[in-house]
Amino acid sequence: MRTTRVRRLKNGEIAEQSIHNVVMQWAKIHPVIKQYFKCILHFPNEGKRTSRFGAKLKSMGMRKGVVDLFIAVPKRGYGGAWIELKSAKGIVKPEQKQFLEDMAAQNFYTSVCWSIEEAITCLSWYLLP
Repeated sequence: MRTTRVRRLKNGEIAEQSIHNVVMQWAKIHPVIKQYFKCILHFPNEGKRTSRFGAKLKSMGMRKGVVDLFIAVPKRGYGGAWIELKSAKGIVKPEQKQFLEDMAAQNFYTSVCWSIEEAITCLSWYLLP
């Protein structure tokens, strides 16, 4: 299996995209969690778009603030899990905070993870028996 190159920011912290890639690579090979891999979904809300394409996506249901991962597996009394991955000094935007609050009100587990280790701990807690 190909390993992910960990990209660091100028301040030395690991870039959010690298955290995301490493965590997904780990989930894909974990002896138990790999069975849920097809149920771990990423919503590509990040990135620049033309206003026309952005309007098209919005009309199709794209919502500002949707966090990085959705785990479409009911576990631990929750209907699924929404997880935001951030670099060590990343900032949770107000729209993301509101999205997490909205999802928690609908009985979804929600979490913000600030490192590879924290994300792996979170996924392990949620998906392992």
